[in-house]
Amino acid sequence: MWRTALTSFIAAVVGGLLVFFAMSTTLPAGTGKTINLATKSIGGQKSSGELTAENIYSQYAQGVVHIKSTFTQNRSSDFFGFVIPSPQEQEVGGSGFVIDKSGLIVTNAHVVQDSRIKASKVMVLLGEQDEVEAKLLGTDPSTDIALLKIDPGNRNLKVLELGDSSKLKVGDTVYAIGSPFELDGTMTQGIVSAINRTIDSPDPRFRIRGAVQTDAAVNQGNSGGPLLNAYGEVVGINSQIATQSGGFSGIAFAIPSNTVKQIAEQIKKSGKASHPWLGISGKELDKDFANLVKAPVDKGIMVVQVVPGSPADKAGLKGAQISTDESGYRYPVGGDIIVKIGGDNVTSMDDILNFVEKHKTGDKVPLEIYRDGKKQTISLELGERPQSQ
Repeated sequence: MWRTALTSFIAAVVGGLLVFFAMSTTLPAGTGKTINLATKSIGGQKSSGELTAENIYSQYAQGVVHIKSTFTQNRSSDFFGFVIPSPQEQEVGGSGFVIDKSGLIVTNAHVVQDSRIKASKVMVLLGEQDEVEAKLLGTDPSTDIALLKIDPGNRNLKVLELGDSSKLKVGDTVYAIGSPFELDGTMTQGIVSAINRTIDSPDPRFRIRGAVQTDAAVNQGNSGGPLLNAYGEVVGINSQIATQSGGFSGIAFAIPSNTVKQIAEQIKKSGKASHPWLGISGKELDKDFANLVKAPVDKGIMVVQVVPGSPADKAGLKGAQISTDESGYRYPVGGDIIVKIGGDNVTSMDDILNFVEKHKTGDKVPLEIYRDGKKQTISLELGERPQSQ
């Protein structure tokens, strides 16, 4: 990774951003004050057809579970500093929700996996006196999603349906249900305050795109719980807050449900998620920067860094060198400039990311680039993004 002085112009690694979001803090669960709703309703529904808060809770709260993850590590040492095998346990609380009658439960990866260590035991609380051990089917730290499986036995599990997060609009009413501060069955209300945010993931190499921002109160213990729309559909997994104090400050983020659908299905089938990628970081061109580096075009992406062994590296993409002007300003020069991918114009890293996300590992795509002022086309085969170690 480039030094801090260079982070201002490194836009992204394809398949996950490199830049940091300083305000984002991952919390393993949360509480919030329940907002008393005073909405005029007819037969349990608002005039628009949306459910009231009372009906959202009564119909869907039973599909939300409290998760307790136990992490075991050998950390003890004797007088001389030698490690003594003495397991030490730490418990982390979070939330989750049922997505299938067979006992499939979705939660955040960071609820059941701490850095590189997966929980040694995961317990799911379905009710006050109903606790069952869950099997961890798999995690995807790059999207902060995990899939659990319990034996439903004779239980009639309440399944929550995953909605279409692409239909969300700023101002839509949403509800967060979970176990903040181990207060099971807590619901808070808010609105969608922004969409398509980019947030940190537990895997520091990649970032999560398309996150839903909300002002519904989310605190420690809410992580992994559902964010529901006014029709009772899950539109996201509550995952993070933006804060300077460490507590809820009115901004929370949820992993979009469309991402959840894709990743949960992959984990169900193979125990892991697969993401295509290129393996580059880059800087967007504009007229000022193009003039500075004497680029032949003023729209596109200059390749700043090529990850060794990545598809971009194998295809021969050329990264930039770093130049410094008289004032000490450092900037990239000489990298390949990508202007098209698969025939689509490229003006931002999002253009590349959106294209890659719509394809599969192994797909071959043409890249139209400028190298040393000359236009050329190269072929690149999308590879599989590295798994978290």
